[in-house]
Amino acid sequence: MFRMGYRTVKQAWRKMAAIGLALVGLVTTQSQAEGGRTNAAPRLCDHEVVLDAEGRLLPWTSFDNVVIWSMNYIKRCPTVASKFGDDPWYLVTSKLTDKAGFMRNQNCQGSHAYWSVETLIRYYAYTGDAEAIKSIRLILDRVLYYHTPADWAWPNVPRTQDNSPDGEYTDVTSEPDKMCGVGVAYLKFYKLTGDQKYLEAARGIAKTIAEHVGQGDAKASPLPFRVDLRDGKVLDPYCAHMVAPVLFFDELIRLGEFGDGVYQAKRDLLWRWVLDYPLKNNHWTGYYEDVNQLSLNQQSPMETARFMLRHPEMDPQYKEHVSSLLAWVKDRFGKPRYGATSIREQDCCNVEMSSHTARYASIAAHWFGVTGNGKDREEARSSFAVATYSAYSKYSTNDISVNYVGIGYVNPWFVDSYFDYLTHMLEGMGELPEMAPADADHIIGSDSIVQHVSYRPKRIEYTTFEPLGSEILRITFVPQTVMADGKALAGDRWTFGEYRGVAGVLRIHRESARDIVVSGK
Repeated sequence: MFRMGYRTVKQAWRKMAAIGLALVGLVTTQSQAEGGRTNAAPRLCDHEVVLDAEGRLLPWTSFDNVVIWSMNYIKRCPTVASKFGDDPWYLVTSKLTDKAGFMRNQNCQGSHAYWSVETLIRYYAYTGDAEAIKSIRLILDRVLYYHTPADWAWPNVPRTQDNSPDGEYTDVTSEPDKMCGVGVAYLKFYKLTGDQKYLEAARGIAKTIAEHVGQGDAKASPLPFRVDLRDGKVLDPYCAHMVAPVLFFDELIRLGEFGDGVYQAKRDLLWRWVLDYPLKNNHWTGYYEDVNQLSLNQQSPMETARFMLRHPEMDPQYKEHVSSLLAWVKDRFGKPRYGATSIREQDCCNVEMSSHTARYASIAAHWFGVTGNGKDREEARSSFAVATYSAYSKYSTNDISVNYVGIGYVNPWFVDSYFDYLTHMLEGMGELPEMAPADADHIIGSDSIVQHVSYRPKRIEYTTFEPLGSEILRITFVPQTVMADGKALAGDRWTFGEYRGVAGVLRIHRESARDIVVSGK
């Protein structure tokens, strides 16, 4: 592979910019800095600010570059010695030094598991790059290795953080919402790979979680925020992120795992609590592993909004609620950047982070899909644009991207700089197809897990886990046939052409088929 240095990569992108940004207008670079400085071009992180002819912020490079270069870092991550051998850094620590070197920091492996799988399932469908599966399997297998003993108060569940980062997850405290996130990761990885051990592990987590779900009230959520796994003592009673167990039980139910009816009852109880308490009082606290209960955050309300958008049947008032949550997050945590909204993490860590900006953008993009309002589209587009500027820092080399956390926050974190960052850009492509390159073939959205995909000239083959679902692709050729399980898919089941003003978009709806072949002229 031809490998390029940092400066060469930037130069190559500048040459491609006219193609990649043609949909949003003539590219110009502003010559005056924010605040009136005129002797240097303005910069965000290590990149010059790029604006179009109307003064709107553009990404400094393509979203495709951000995704591919960032995943290259994960696949080729440096290693450090542990009792298991040479561990990729993300198995040992959550945070790097400000110059992207190794440091031992509290590891948040529960979040790594959830968000890495969310990124993987979209990245694999987008690229067909099976090499990435190996990296994410390492995370899940290490977490699974340290599930709690059967005789503990919380048996057969993951330890979601490691306060003595050495690659050995032996802490006796853990967070139930992150346990549920790991459970979701196991289920989706099972769907991707077919490996039954992850399904079995998720079943063990579900049984324990279900046994601990209570009614909850304004001061205590149905599941506590942090517990002692061995003796069951509640260390922190309130966690607004109850969408995590809701999502976990919902995923189990969709797989036909009902727990004798218990899982649906617990899911509905948890969801009613979300609607009755944090959605009404905005007491969105209790998510991050290293903060107290007084710090409100944007992550829980935005992930709650995401669940509503994916499952509108769960909330008849979802439109009102999603709109309110977007407005609340923008008002409390938003910071204007060249007309774009950059999002800060939480009250006690009130700094901009690109993962949270991309999260906000992905919800805004979904919201645009509901409203069709151009202002919502621009809000999403511009926030995605500003989220690119923390990628490919000056410590990057060749086609491997070292990412900052965000504007003004240089220490890379594996969650914020990679796993809980790339997934939102990939998801955004399904709502804003212009984010995907026009000169390549990609699945940019699916409501199923794509288990296998092969991209060849004028031919795409893929297999999904579920027989019912829809995909959206941006492709370079005109499709002549779409075959579903060996038979021609009816013409009213697929469309090709312009979608939301973007050319070359193929949309497929499957009703009873898993194997799809798209062939072009």
